[in-house]
Amino acid sequence: MDIQGWLANDIRASTLCAGEETPKEEGYMKHRHFGVFTQLGNGHVYPTLPLCAELAKRGHRVTYGTNEHYARVISEVGAEPVIFKNRPISEDIKEEIRLGLAAPVDDPRFKTMMKSMRSHSFADTTELLSQVDAFYKENVPDAILYDRYHILGRILAKRLDVRAIQISATFAYYNGVAFRRNGVCEDPDIIVEWSKELDSFLSTYGITSPGSYWHVENLNIHLIPREFQHHGDWFDERFCFMGAHLNRPFRPMWTDRSNGRPVILISGISTFSDTKIDYSWYFNMFVEALSGLPYHCVLSIGEDEFARDLPSNFELNRHASHLEILPYTALSICHGGMSTTLEAIYNGVPALMIPLSEWCDEVAYRAEELGLGVRLSTDTLSLETIRNTVSDMLQDTSLQNRVNEMRDVFKRSGGAELAAKRIEAYLADCDR
Repeated sequence: MDIQGWLANDIRASTLCAGEETPKEEGYMKHRHFGVFTQLGNGHVYPTLPLCAELAKRGHRVTYGTNEHYARVISEVGAEPVIFKNRPISEDIKEEIRLGLAAPVDDPRFKTMMKSMRSHSFADTTELLSQVDAFYKENVPDAILYDRYHILGRILAKRLDVRAIQISATFAYYNGVAFRRNGVCEDPDIIVEWSKELDSFLSTYGITSPGSYWHVENLNIHLIPREFQHHGDWFDERFCFMGAHLNRPFRPMWTDRSNGRPVILISGISTFSDTKIDYSWYFNMFVEALSGLPYHCVLSIGEDEFARDLPSNFELNRHASHLEILPYTALSICHGGMSTTLEAIYNGVPALMIPLSEWCDEVAYRAEELGLGVRLSTDTLSLETIRNTVSDMLQDTSLQNRVNEMRDVFKRSGGAELAAKRIEAYLADCDR
Protein backbone atom coordinates (compact mmCIF):
# COMPACT_ATOMS: atom_id res chain seq x y z
CA MET A 1 0.00 0.00 0.00
CA ASP A 2 1.34 3.49 -0.83
CA ILE A 3 1.81 6.23 1.74
CA GLN A 4 -1.39 8.05 0.85
CA GLY A 5 -3.24 4.75 1.29
CA TRP A 6 -1.78 4.29 4.76
CA LEU A 7 -2.83 7.79 5.74
CA ALA A 8 -6.31 7.50 4.26
CA ASN A 9 -6.95 4.11 5.88
CA ASP A 10 -5.81 5.25 9.31
CA ILE A 11 -7.85 8.47 9.17
CA ARG A 12 -10.91 6.53 7.99
CA ALA A 13 -10.45 3.93 10.73
CA SER A 14 -10.49 6.61 13.41
CA THR A 15 -14.04 7.61 12.46
CA LEU A 16 -15.28 4.03 12.79
CA CYS A 17 -13.86 3.11 16.19
CA ALA A 18 -15.74 3.02 19.44
CA GLY A 19 -14.42 5.19 22.23
CA GLU A 20 -14.13 8.53 20.50
CA GLU A 21 -17.81 9.41 20.72
CA THR A 22 -18.22 12.55 22.81
CA PRO A 23 -20.27 11.64 25.91
CA LYS A 24 -23.28 13.68 26.91
CA GLU A 25 -22.35 16.11 29.65
CA GLU A 26 -25.52 15.85 31.74
CA GLY A 27 -24.85 14.39 35.15
CA TYR A 28 -21.10 14.14 34.70
CA MET A 29 -20.10 17.35 36.45
CA LYS A 30 -19.68 16.07 40.00
CA HIS A 31 -16.44 17.61 41.20
CA ARG A 32 -13.72 15.06 41.81
CA HIS A 33 -10.18 14.80 43.06
CA PHE A 34 -7.66 13.26 40.68
CA GLY A 35 -4.14 12.22 41.65
CA VAL A 36 -1.70 12.15 38.73
CA PHE A 37 1.60 10.24 38.55
CA THR A 38 3.95 10.09 35.59
CA GLN A 39 7.58 9.41 34.90
CA LEU A 40 9.56 12.60 35.32
CA GLY A 41 10.77 13.25 31.81
CA ASN A 42 9.61 15.99 29.45
CA GLY A 43 7.96 13.48 27.12
CA HIS A 44 5.88 12.09 29.98
CA VAL A 45 5.01 15.22 32.00
CA TYR A 46 4.35 17.85 29.33
CA PRO A 47 1.75 15.84 27.33
CA THR A 48 -0.37 15.46 30.50
CA LEU A 49 -0.56 19.19 31.24
CA PRO A 50 -3.44 20.06 28.86
CA LEU A 51 -5.51 17.25 30.41
CA CYS A 52 -4.71 18.50 33.92
CA ALA A 53 -5.66 22.02 32.83
CA GLU A 54 -8.95 20.82 31.38
CA LEU A 55 -9.85 18.84 34.51
CA ALA A 56 -9.03 21.85 36.69
CA LYS A 57 -11.06 24.15 34.43
CA ARG A 58 -14.04 21.84 34.86
CA GLY A 59 -13.88 22.30 38.63
CA HIS A 60 -11.97 19.20 39.63
CA ARG A 61 -9.09 19.11 42.05
CA VAL A 62 -5.89 17.80 40.45
CA THR A 63 -2.88 16.85 42.54
CA TYR A 64 0.31 15.78 40.79
CA GLY A 65 3.17 13.80 42.29
CA THR A 66 6.34 15.44 41.01
CA ASN A 67 9.72 16.91 41.86
CA GLU A 68 10.85 20.53 42.08
CA HIS A 69 11.86 20.56 38.41
CA TYR A 70 8.27 20.36 37.14
CA ALA A 71 6.43 22.01 40.03
CA ARG A 72 6.09 25.41 38.36
CA VAL A 73 4.61 24.22 35.05
CA ILE A 74 2.22 21.93 36.92
CA SER A 75 1.03 24.84 39.07
CA GLU A 76 0.55 27.00 35.98
CA VAL A 77 -2.13 24.66 34.60
CA GLY A 78 -4.14 24.70 37.83
CA ALA A 79 -2.86 21.47 39.39
CA GLU A 80 -1.29 21.13 42.86
CA PRO A 81 2.25 19.73 42.94
CA VAL A 82 2.84 17.09 45.61
CA ILE A 83 6.60 17.33 45.87
CA PHE A 84 8.83 14.32 46.35
CA LYS A 85 12.53 13.64 45.87
CA ASN A 86 13.65 10.92 43.50
CA ARG A 87 16.28 8.38 44.41
CA PRO A 88 19.48 9.56 42.66
CA ILE A 89 20.65 7.50 39.71
CA SER A 90 24.21 6.32 40.22
CA GLU A 91 26.99 7.23 37.82
CA ASP A 92 27.35 3.55 36.91
CA ILE A 93 23.70 3.35 35.82
CA LYS A 94 24.02 6.62 33.89
CA GLU A 95 26.88 5.08 31.95
CA GLU A 96 24.83 1.92 31.32
CA ILE A 97 21.99 4.10 30.00
CA ARG A 98 24.39 5.93 27.70
CA LEU A 99 25.75 2.66 26.33
CA GLY A 100 22.53 0.67 26.24
CA LEU A 101 19.81 3.09 25.23
CA ALA A 102 20.70 3.09 21.54
CA ALA A 103 21.45 -0.65 21.41
CA PRO A 104 18.97 -3.24 20.04
CA VAL A 105 16.80 -4.98 22.61
CA ASP A 106 18.72 -8.23 22.20
CA ASP A 107 22.10 -6.52 22.73
CA PRO A 108 23.87 -7.38 26.04
CA ARG A 109 24.35 -3.64 26.72
CA PHE A 110 20.59 -3.07 26.49
CA LYS A 111 19.91 -6.02 28.80
CA THR A 112 22.41 -4.75 31.36
CA MET A 113 20.80 -1.32 31.27
CA MET A 114 17.30 -2.74 31.71
CA LYS A 115 18.36 -4.91 34.66
CA SER A 116 19.91 -1.96 36.45
CA MET A 117 16.96 0.29 35.66
CA ARG A 118 14.54 -2.30 37.06
CA SER A 119 16.39 -2.39 40.36
CA HIS A 120 16.56 1.40 40.51
CA SER A 121 12.88 1.80 39.55
CA PHE A 122 11.66 -0.60 42.22
CA ALA A 123 13.79 1.03 44.94
CA ASP A 124 12.68 4.48 43.78
CA THR A 125 9.02 3.47 43.83
CA THR A 126 9.33 2.23 47.40
CA GLU A 127 10.92 5.51 48.51
CA LEU A 128 8.40 7.70 46.67
CA LEU A 129 5.48 5.76 48.11
CA SER A 130 6.72 6.51 51.61
CA GLN A 131 6.86 10.23 50.73
CA VAL A 132 3.35 10.62 49.29
CA ASP A 133 1.47 8.01 51.31
CA ALA A 134 0.47 10.31 54.20
CA PHE A 135 -0.72 13.11 51.91
CA TYR A 136 -2.99 10.85 49.89
CA LYS A 137 -4.38 9.08 52.94
CA GLU A 138 -5.52 12.50 54.16
CA ASN A 139 -6.57 13.63 50.65
CA VAL A 140 -8.01 10.47 49.13
CA PRO A 141 -8.63 11.00 45.40
CA ASP A 142 -11.63 9.72 43.49
CA ALA A 143 -9.26 8.26 40.92
CA ILE A 144 -5.56 8.05 40.18
CA LEU A 145 -4.30 8.71 36.66
CA TYR A 146 -0.97 6.98 36.29
CA ASP A 147 1.61 6.64 33.57
CA ARG A 148 1.91 2.95 32.75
CA TYR A 149 5.69 3.27 33.18
CA HIS A 150 5.27 4.78 36.67
CA ILE A 151 3.81 2.00 38.81
CA LEU A 152 3.70 4.15 41.95
CA GLY A 153 0.25 5.34 40.85
CA ARG A 154 -1.07 1.82 40.38
CA ILE A 155 0.21 0.76 43.81
CA LEU A 156 -1.29 3.83 45.49
CA ALA A 157 -4.67 3.23 43.82
CA LYS A 158 -4.65 -0.32 45.18
CA ARG A 159 -3.63 0.85 48.65
CA LEU A 160 -6.33 3.54 48.76
CA ASP A 161 -8.94 1.36 47.03
CA VAL A 162 -9.75 3.98 44.40
CA ARG A 163 -10.24 3.80 40.65
CA ALA A 164 -7.14 3.64 38.48
CA ILE A 165 -7.00 5.15 35.00
CA GLN A 166 -3.93 4.57 32.89
CA ILE A 167 -2.43 7.41 30.88
CA SER A 168 0.28 6.99 28.28
CA ALA A 169 2.15 9.39 26.04
CA THR A 170 2.95 6.66 23.54
CA PHE A 171 1.44 3.73 21.64
CA ALA A 172 -1.17 1.38 23.06
CA TYR A 173 -0.14 -2.27 23.07
CA TYR A 174 -1.78 -3.90 20.06
CA ASN A 175 -3.23 -7.38 20.65
CA GLY A 176 -1.29 -7.80 23.90
CA VAL A 177 2.07 -7.25 22.19
CA ALA A 178 4.40 -4.63 23.64
CA PHE A 179 6.68 -3.71 20.79
CA ARG A 180 6.69 -3.00 17.07
CA ARG A 181 9.98 -3.25 15.21
CA ASN A 182 10.01 -2.40 11.51
CA GLY A 183 6.28 -3.05 11.34
CA VAL A 184 6.37 -6.41 13.14
CA CYS A 185 4.69 -6.68 16.56
CA GLU A 186 6.61 -8.78 19.06
CA ASP A 187 7.40 -9.32 22.72
CA PRO A 188 11.20 -9.46 23.07
CA ASP A 189 12.61 -11.68 25.81
CA ILE A 190 13.77 -8.63 27.73
CA ILE A 191 10.16 -7.40 27.99
CA VAL A 192 8.95 -10.81 29.19
CA GLU A 193 11.71 -10.81 31.82
CA TRP A 194 10.79 -7.27 32.91
CA SER A 195 7.14 -8.27 33.30
CA LYS A 196 7.96 -11.28 35.48
CA GLU A 197 10.08 -9.18 37.84
CA LEU A 198 7.42 -6.48 37.87
CA ASP A 199 4.81 -9.11 38.80
CA SER A 200 6.99 -10.17 41.70
CA PHE A 201 7.52 -6.61 42.92
CA LEU A 202 3.83 -5.68 42.67
CA SER A 203 2.80 -8.82 44.53
CA THR A 204 4.44 -7.37 47.66
CA TYR A 205 1.80 -4.62 47.48
CA GLY A 206 -1.13 -7.00 46.98
CA ILE A 207 -1.31 -6.74 43.18
CA THR A 208 -1.23 -10.35 42.04
CA SER A 209 -2.50 -10.29 38.45
CA PRO A 210 0.11 -11.63 35.99
CA GLY A 211 1.46 -9.90 32.89
CA SER A 212 1.95 -6.52 34.57
CA TYR A 213 3.91 -5.00 31.72
CA TRP A 214 0.88 -5.36 29.42
CA HIS A 215 -1.68 -4.40 32.06
CA VAL A 216 -4.48 -2.06 30.99
CA GLU A 217 -7.29 -0.53 33.03
CA ASN A 218 -10.98 -0.23 32.23
CA LEU A 219 -10.15 3.24 30.92
CA ASN A 220 -6.84 4.07 29.24
CA ILE A 221 -6.08 7.57 27.97
CA HIS A 222 -3.47 7.74 25.22
CA LEU A 223 -2.03 11.19 24.63
CA ILE A 224 -1.62 10.62 20.91
CA PRO A 225 -4.05 10.74 17.98
CA ARG A 226 -5.69 7.47 16.98
CA GLU A 227 -4.53 8.24 13.45
CA PHE A 228 -0.93 7.88 14.60
CA GLN A 229 -1.55 4.65 16.52
CA HIS A 230 -0.63 1.58 14.48
CA HIS A 231 -3.62 -0.79 14.03
CA GLY A 232 -5.76 2.04 15.39
CA ASP A 233 -9.07 0.37 14.45
CA TRP A 234 -8.34 -2.63 16.73
CA PHE A 235 -8.82 -0.83 20.07
CA ASP A 236 -12.16 -0.93 21.89
CA GLU A 237 -14.01 1.53 24.10
CA ARG A 238 -11.53 1.08 26.96
CA PHE A 239 -9.05 3.15 24.96
CA CYS A 240 -9.37 6.89 24.41
CA PHE A 241 -6.92 8.52 21.99
CA MET A 242 -7.20 12.18 22.89
CA GLY A 243 -5.07 13.39 20.02
CA ALA A 244 -3.83 16.98 20.09
CA HIS A 245 -2.19 17.70 23.44
CA LEU A 246 0.14 20.55 22.62
CA ASN A 247 -1.37 23.67 24.15
CA ARG A 248 0.64 23.84 27.35
CA PRO A 249 1.73 27.30 28.55
CA PHE A 250 5.17 28.71 27.88
CA ARG A 251 6.94 32.02 28.43
CA PRO A 252 7.88 33.73 25.13
CA MET A 253 11.64 34.16 24.97
CA TRP A 254 12.75 33.30 21.43
CA THR A 255 13.42 35.73 18.57
CA ASP A 256 13.54 34.65 14.94
CA ARG A 257 17.00 35.55 13.63
CA SER A 258 16.82 33.46 10.46
CA ASN A 259 16.71 36.42 8.04
CA GLY A 260 14.52 34.38 5.70
CA ARG A 261 16.64 31.22 5.77
CA PRO A 262 14.88 27.89 6.51
CA VAL A 263 14.88 27.29 10.26
CA ILE A 264 15.97 23.82 11.36
CA LEU A 265 15.23 22.86 14.97
CA ILE A 266 17.66 20.23 16.28
CA SER A 267 16.82 18.53 19.59
CA GLY A 268 17.91 15.47 21.53
CA ILE A 269 16.58 12.96 24.00
CA SER A 270 15.34 13.69 27.53
CA THR A 271 15.51 10.72 29.88
CA PHE A 272 14.79 11.92 33.41
CA SER A 273 14.75 15.47 34.71
CA ASP A 274 17.52 14.71 37.21
CA THR A 275 19.68 12.52 34.97
CA LYS A 276 22.06 14.07 32.46
CA ILE A 277 23.51 11.78 29.80
CA ASP A 278 26.30 13.05 27.55
CA TYR A 279 24.93 13.27 24.00
CA SER A 280 27.42 15.87 22.80
CA TRP A 281 28.46 13.50 19.97
CA TYR A 282 24.92 13.69 18.63
CA PHE A 283 24.78 17.50 18.56
CA ASN A 284 28.35 17.80 17.28
CA MET A 285 27.42 15.60 14.33
CA PHE A 286 24.78 18.08 13.14
CA VAL A 287 27.04 21.05 13.71
CA GLU A 288 29.66 19.46 11.48
CA ALA A 289 27.12 18.40 8.84
CA LEU A 290 25.21 21.69 8.53
CA SER A 291 27.91 24.26 9.25
CA GLY A 292 27.98 27.09 6.72
CA LEU A 293 24.91 25.91 4.77
CA PRO A 294 22.04 28.31 3.93
CA TYR A 295 19.93 27.27 6.92
CA HIS A 296 19.42 28.78 10.36
CA CYS A 297 19.93 25.92 12.83
CA VAL A 298 18.60 26.10 16.39
CA LEU A 299 20.48 23.64 18.58
CA SER A 300 18.06 22.96 21.43
CA ILE A 301 20.18 21.43 24.14
CA GLY A 302 18.48 22.54 27.35
CA GLU A 303 20.73 22.53 30.39
CA ASP A 304 23.18 19.95 29.07
CA GLU A 305 26.82 20.86 28.77
CA PHE A 306 28.06 21.75 25.30
CA ALA A 307 31.55 23.21 25.03
CA ARG A 308 32.33 24.32 21.51
CA ASP A 309 32.08 27.41 19.36
CA LEU A 310 29.13 27.37 16.97
CA PRO A 311 29.19 28.33 13.28
CA SER A 312 27.46 31.59 12.34
CA ASN A 313 24.38 29.77 11.04
CA PHE A 314 23.77 28.11 14.45
CA GLU A 315 22.28 29.35 17.70
CA LEU A 316 22.05 27.57 21.06
CA ASN A 317 18.64 27.25 22.71
CA ARG A 318 18.54 26.35 26.38
CA HIS A 319 15.19 27.64 27.63
CA ALA A 320 12.73 28.55 24.87
CA SER A 321 9.85 26.13 24.34
CA HIS A 322 9.79 24.20 21.08
CA LEU A 323 6.14 25.24 20.81
CA GLU A 324 7.37 28.81 20.36
CA ILE A 325 10.02 27.92 17.75
CA LEU A 326 8.14 25.34 15.65
CA PRO A 327 5.76 27.79 13.92
CA TYR A 328 8.86 29.31 12.29
CA THR A 329 10.49 25.97 11.54
CA ALA A 330 10.91 24.24 8.18
CA LEU A 331 12.38 20.97 9.50
CA SER A 332 12.66 19.27 12.88
CA ILE A 333 15.67 17.02 13.47
CA CYS A 334 15.09 14.88 16.54
CA HIS A 335 15.63 11.51 18.22
CA GLY A 336 12.19 10.18 17.31
CA GLY A 337 10.59 10.67 20.71
CA MET A 338 6.81 10.61 20.57
CA SER A 339 6.20 14.10 21.93
CA THR A 340 8.96 15.73 19.88
CA THR A 341 7.78 14.06 16.69
CA LEU A 342 4.11 14.89 17.23
CA GLU A 343 4.90 18.48 18.21
CA ALA A 344 6.58 18.91 14.84
CA ILE A 345 3.74 17.35 12.84
CA TYR A 346 1.14 19.27 14.83
CA ASN A 347 2.88 22.46 13.68
CA GLY A 348 3.10 21.30 10.07
CA VAL A 349 6.83 20.53 10.28
CA PRO A 350 8.32 17.35 8.74
CA ALA A 351 10.61 15.35 11.03
CA LEU A 352 14.05 13.91 10.32
CA MET A 353 14.38 11.28 13.03
CA ILE A 354 17.59 9.65 14.26
CA PRO A 355 16.27 7.20 16.88
CA LEU A 356 18.40 6.94 20.01
CA SER A 357 16.49 3.99 21.45
CA GLU A 358 14.32 1.10 20.26
CA TRP A 359 11.23 2.90 21.57
CA CYS A 360 12.12 5.97 19.54
CA ASP A 361 12.65 3.80 16.49
CA GLU A 362 9.09 2.53 16.89
CA VAL A 363 7.84 6.12 16.67
CA ALA A 364 10.15 7.00 13.79
CA TYR A 365 9.02 3.94 11.85
CA ARG A 366 5.38 4.95 12.24
CA ALA A 367 6.02 8.53 11.14
CA GLU A 368 7.95 7.35 8.10
CA GLU A 369 5.30 4.72 7.37
CA LEU A 370 2.72 7.50 7.11
CA GLY A 371 5.01 9.61 4.94
CA LEU A 372 5.41 12.31 7.58
CA GLY A 373 9.18 12.21 7.93
CA VAL A 374 12.39 10.29 7.36
CA ARG A 375 14.28 8.08 9.81
CA LEU A 376 18.00 7.48 9.66
CA SER A 377 19.80 4.81 11.64
CA THR A 378 22.81 5.80 13.73
CA ASP A 379 24.57 2.80 12.17
CA THR A 380 24.48 4.32 8.69
CA LEU A 381 24.84 8.01 9.52
CA SER A 382 27.42 10.15 7.80
CA LEU A 383 27.81 13.89 7.41
CA GLU A 384 27.02 13.58 3.71
CA THR A 385 23.88 11.56 4.40
CA ILE A 386 22.64 14.22 6.81
CA ARG A 387 23.32 17.05 4.36
CA ASN A 388 21.64 15.26 1.44
CA THR A 389 18.62 14.19 3.47
CA VAL A 390 18.05 17.67 4.86
CA SER A 391 18.28 19.20 1.40
CA ASP A 392 15.90 16.63 -0.10
CA MET A 393 13.33 17.02 2.67
CA LEU A 394 13.28 20.80 2.46
CA GLN A 395 12.51 20.58 -1.26
CA ASP A 396 9.92 17.77 -1.02
CA THR A 397 6.52 19.43 -1.51
CA SER A 398 4.63 16.12 -1.34
CA LEU A 399 6.15 15.46 2.11
CA GLN A 400 5.05 18.90 3.26
CA ASN A 401 1.54 18.32 1.90
CA ARG A 402 1.18 15.04 3.83
CA VAL A 403 2.37 16.68 7.03
CA ASN A 404 -0.11 19.53 6.54
CA GLU A 405 -2.92 17.04 6.04
CA MET A 406 -2.05 15.18 9.23
CA ARG A 407 -1.68 18.46 11.09
CA ASP A 408 -5.26 19.31 10.17
CA VAL A 409 -6.43 15.87 11.30
CA PHE A 410 -4.68 16.30 14.65
CA LYS A 411 -6.27 19.68 15.23
CA ARG A 412 -9.75 18.24 14.61
CA SER A 413 -9.24 15.58 17.29
CA GLY A 414 -11.01 15.71 20.63
CA GLY A 415 -7.96 16.67 22.66
CA ALA A 416 -8.05 17.25 26.40
CA GLU A 417 -11.77 18.04 26.37
CA LEU A 418 -12.56 14.59 24.96
CA ALA A 419 -10.33 12.86 27.52
CA ALA A 420 -11.83 14.82 30.43
CA LYS A 421 -15.35 13.93 29.34
CA ARG A 422 -14.43 10.28 29.01
CA ILE A 423 -12.95 10.30 32.52
CA GLU A 424 -16.04 11.99 33.97
CA ALA A 425 -18.34 9.58 32.18
CA TYR A 426 -16.36 6.57 33.35
CA LEU A 427 -16.51 7.60 37.01
CA ALA A 428 -20.21 8.44 36.71
CA ASP A 429 -20.82 4.93 35.38
CA CYS A 430 -18.79 3.49 38.28
CA ASP A 431 -21.02 5.36 40.75
CA ARG A 432 -24.20 3.82 39.39
